[in-house]
Amino acid sequence: MKKIIPTLLFSTSILLSCGTKQDKAVSDAKQLQKEISAMRPGAIPTTEGGWTMTAKINGKDWTATSIMPPEAAGRIVGDNNGEGFGFPYDRRNMVVGEKTIFGHNNAVDLSTYENGELNYWGGYKGGMEITKVDANWAEGKFFVTGSTTESAKTVEITDGFFRISMVLPQK
Repeated sequence: MKKIIPTLLFSTSILLSCGTKQDKAVSDAKQLQKEISAMRPGAIPTTEGGWTMTAKINGKDWTATSIMPPEAAGRIVGDNNGEGFGFPYDRRNMVVGEKTIFGHNNAVDLSTYENGELNYWGGYKGGMEITKVDANWAEGKFFVTGSTTESAKTVEITDGFFRISMVLPQK
């Protein structure tokens, strides 16, 4: 019995230290991926009070790490490690109160992770409303249901919010 207790304590300390190292490795990998995603060509890193996109994917909080400038992409595209949304964009529609209804001719591109795999969806149900526009920024809210022809499953995007710059890029 005297040998078992020290052995158990030693084994437990090794397991705990391995878990801590593994947690740090996972944390470091996530941080690195966030930085890589933010450096995609043309993408602008999101910041509090700046370029922003948030939502809930099937009830789980999601935040973009980068957004493509809509003038370059022709869409409002937010990304976080490959997971994200691409909304229809027309600068002329950036007017407070303007509502866009999503459908087959006006779809949202969605990509989400499930069980470690990236899945792609078409967002044909939902909408977007522009809630604020000034000389520098446009803000809006959105919700969308994504579906695919590969299964009967759907993905629900709720409580969506975006902020994009209205300042045109200098040439």
